Amino acid sequence: MHPGTGRPPDITALTGLRSSKPSWYAEYRQTAGDLHRALDSLEHVAGVLSATGQGAGALCRAVVDATAEQLGEPWVVLALAPAALPLARPRLLGRGPAGAPVGEVALLPEVVRRPVQAALAADAVEPWQDADGAVVVPLVVDGEPVGALVACGGPRRTVGPADLSILRIVANQSAVALLSDHLLARSESLRRQTERLYAQAEERARALAEQHRQLAEAQRRLDVAAQREAVDAERHRIARELHDSVAQHVLSAGMTIEWCRPEVAHHAEVHERLGHAKALTREAVERLRGAIHALSSDGHGEDGEGLPALVGRLPVLVPAPGPALAVRVEGVPRELPGTVERALFRIASECLFNTVRHAGASRCTVRLAYRATEVRLSVADDGGGDPELLRRALRASGRRADGYHRGLGNMASRCREIGATLRFTRARMGGVRVEVRLPLGDDDG
Repeated sequence: MHPGTGRPPDITALTGLRSSKPSWYAEYRQTAGDLHRALDSLEHVAGVLSATGQGAGALCRAVVDATAEQLGEPWVVLALAPAALPLARPRLLGRGPAGAPVGEVALLPEVVRRPVQAALAADAVEPWQDADGAVVVPLVVDGEPVGALVACGGPRRTVGPADLSILRIVANQSAVALLSDHLLARSESLRRQTERLYAQAEERARALAEQHRQLAEAQRRLDVAAQREAVDAERHRIARELHDSVAQHVLSAGMTIEWCRPEVAHHAEVHERLGHAKALTREAVERLRGAIHALSSDGHGEDGEGLPALVGRLPVLVPAPGPALAVRVEGVPRELPGTVERALFRIASECLFNTVRHAGASRCTVRLAYRATEVRLSVADDGGGDPELLRRALRASGRRADGYHRGLGNMASRCREIGATLRFTRARMGGVRVEVRLPLGDDDG
C-alpha cells in the first residue's frame, strides 16, 4: 500500500517512470498492458468455468458474455452446425449491443449473419479473423468442428494470439458442455424408448400367454371331442356286433329250445329244464337289448334329455314277469359330464339286473336325487338279499378269475372313476339298498 493513501501503488510508481531510457519504458508499458489483458482473460475463463455445473445453457451464456467483454465486440454469437449434436441445446445463443439476447439466426443483422453462416460452413478447427475483422473460434469435438463462436460488428482491430488462445479454451469448454447435453438427452431418449419397448414386450407377453391359454383350452376340447368321438364309435360298433351276432344267437337258441319242448313233453324233468332254459334265454335277450340301448345312447338320452331321461327308461330293461319298478327323480336336475351320466346309468342298470336275477323281489324303487352338494342314486328292493354278503362278494370279486360277481366289481370301478362312493345297506322295504353318492364341485354343471 502507498503510505498515507491506503491504495496500492500503480505500475509507474513501482517500476520508476523517471527512467532515462524512453525505448525501454515503451516496451515496458506494452508488456504491462498485455499482462493486464491476460489477467482479465483469466478472470473471464474463471467465470466460464464457474458456470460449468449449471448446465449447457448457463455455460454458453457465460462464454458469450466473456467473449464480448474480452474483445469488446458489440455482437457475439455461439452456434451449432445444423447437423451437429442434434439433441444439444441451445442451438444458437447470441448477444447484441447492450447485451440484448438473440436466439435465432433470422434475428441477426446481415453484417453478423454472414460471418456466422460462413463459420458454420467451414471445416477449420483453428481460430481465425476474416477480412472484415470478425473473429471466429470453432467448437471442436473429437477433432471435428461442430459449431463456432463468432465476435464481430465493432471497429476492425487485430486480435492477438493470447486472446485467441483464451477464446479457444472457453469455446472448447462450451463444446464439451453441449456434447454432454447431447449425450444426456440421447441417454434419456434411449431410456424412454427402452421403457416403452419393455412395456410393449410385457403387453405382448401377456397377450401371448392369453393366446397360449386359449390354444391349450382349444386343444384340450379337441382332444376331449376326439376321445368322445372314438368312444362313441366303439360303443356303436359293440352295440352293432351284439345286435347282429350275440342277440341273434341267443334268439336262435331260444327258438330251438321252444321247438324242442313239445318233442320232450313226456319227459317231465327235461321239459321243465328246457322251460327254465327258455326263461334264461328270454332274460338274456332282454339284458342284451338293454345293453344295446345303453351303448347306442350318447349318455345324455334322446334329444339331450340327460340322466333323468335315461333313468326313466330303466323299466324297459325289466323282463316280464319281473318286479314292479318305480322311478323317482327329486330336486332340480343338473347337467353332468357325459362320462358321469353314463357311469351312473350303467350302475343303475346293473343294480336292476341283479335285483331281477338274484333277489327274488316283487318291488323295486330307483331314486335319483339332486342335492345342493351331491347327486344320490339308489336302487332298493324287497327281496331276500343281504347287504353284508354283497360287501363280501365285492371284496372277493377282485381276487376271482372265474368272472363271478364281476358286476359288483364293475360298479365299484365306475364309482372310483367318477369320484363317487358305493354303499350297501338294508332297504326299508326289507331287501337291499344300493346307494351311490357323487359330490358336486363348483365346476359341475
